[in-house]
Amino acid sequence: MQRELDVLIEQLDELLSGPILDEDDALEVAIVAGLAARLGAGPSTLADAVAWRDGPGADLLDSMWAQVDLEPLVEAVDAVTGGGRTEEEVEEAVYDVDDVIAAAVWCERAATVRAAARELASIIRGVPDVFASISSIAGAVASTPSVAEHLGLYDYWLALSDAAMYAAS
Repeated sequence: MQRELDVLIEQLDELLSGPILDEDDALEVAIVAGLAARLGAGPSTLADAVAWRDGPGADLLDSMWAQVDLEPLVEAVDAVTGGGRTEEEVEEAVYDVDDVIAAAVWCERAATVRAAARELASIIRGVPDVFASISSIAGAVASTPSVAEHLGLYDYWLALSDAAMYAAS
């Protein structure tokens, strides 16, 4: 997980050193910062990102969150439960939703993603065998302090962590 955190911190530094021109750029910053925060990046590491979020990036983030629609992303997760999908397709569908949820947590916009997070957990618990391939990484993510702090949003990581066990039942 440390290697992934190092990569995210490097990405965040690159993003913040360039122009952040539109909502897509703002979402990318929020995703990378959110994922880094979840993996344990400290306040000093995220200080520039927080300064951007709370200062010059605030209007872009407000505009971006007004446009966010997680329903297609959740539907994509639901679609992979029908079978015939590769492990990579399943992971990508879950990670696409997770990216936005991590961004929302970092931006303190939990209400924006709460329903989607609950639906994601429900989908995973309904067909755990489809998601069993993610369970090994899920255990590490589920044990992070950020997941514990925001369990109402990150419950799907617990569902993913348990997926292999329930799939075998």
